[in-house]
Amino acid sequence: MEFRRAESGDAPDLLVWRNDPATIASSLTGAAVEEAVHFAWIARVLASPDYILLMAEQAGEKLGMVRFDREDDGAWEVSINLAPSARGRGLAADVLAGSIAAAFPGDGRPELVAQVRRTNPASWRIFLRCGFVLEGEEDGVGTFRLARSCGDGDRMP
Repeated sequence: MEFRRAESGDAPDLLVWRNDPATIASSLTGAAVEEAVHFAWIARVLASPDYILLMAEQAGEKLGMVRFDREDDGAWEVSINLAPSARGRGLAADVLAGSIAAAFPGDGRPELVAQVRRTNPASWRIFLRCGFVLEGEEDGVGTFRLARSCGDGDRMP
């Protein structure tokens, strides 16, 4: 699996993945994104040092993306979305772990956090498996913080 920074040419694929019904159902907003809004967002993300948007690929196939958004407190919020064609193949943990390693190589990794809907058990398990710990849950959204590297611990509480 290979990881690279997203480019403007990835925007159409990312829009399709973002507006996939399964993604909409699992997203915090629960709504589709309009094309013009998406392309403006991509341009902003690619130009800003406060975002890292990585694409995961294998044998020329785009598998998914992982986005890191720098928060005001210096932590980075992590989001993952697999291409619909890559779902159900057991790739998400490798995509997440590989993206974290690619975005923050070496020692001194910043604090990483994630928010996941309780109704998205697959993502809930992936974050737990990759070393994130559930810190709390409010209104059906769990807040996770990275405590260790990817490995075991993939049981949902």
